[in-house]
Amino acid sequence: MISNSDAVTSIFGYWPDFADARLMSFDYSAKGVVTLELSYIDASAGKSAVVALLFTGVRDIQLGELASDNVLDRLDVADSTPLLVTLEPCIGLGGSFTCTAATVTGVVPNNSFKPNPLRGSA
Repeated sequence: MISNSDAVTSIFGYWPDFADARLMSFDYSAKGVVTLELSYIDASAGKSAVVALLFTGVRDIQLGELASDNVLDRLDVADSTPLLVTLEPCIGLGGSFTCTAATVTGVVPNNSFKPNPLRGSA
């Protein structure tokens, strides 16, 4: 499904749905290439990373509402032929496209991430 996904699962222990991930960068090329860079935090596990994704053979692109601040509610890559990628927005960019391949091109963990304790907790 997504090539090199083990680079993400090795940090988080699972493939995240990227809920509340901040879209750091988005690029679309007329050559049928979409790149996304997402800053994702799993506060309950105390882990954070920036994940770079590359989608090739992109067609049927329907994206909108790009804003100055873009946060996902969910990123879904359906295991189909072609792959169906859906960006469900919290704020800003949302929509869908199909592609022939999806690849994790980079993962940069934030090892200094420390979740803030709740008030009144020890």
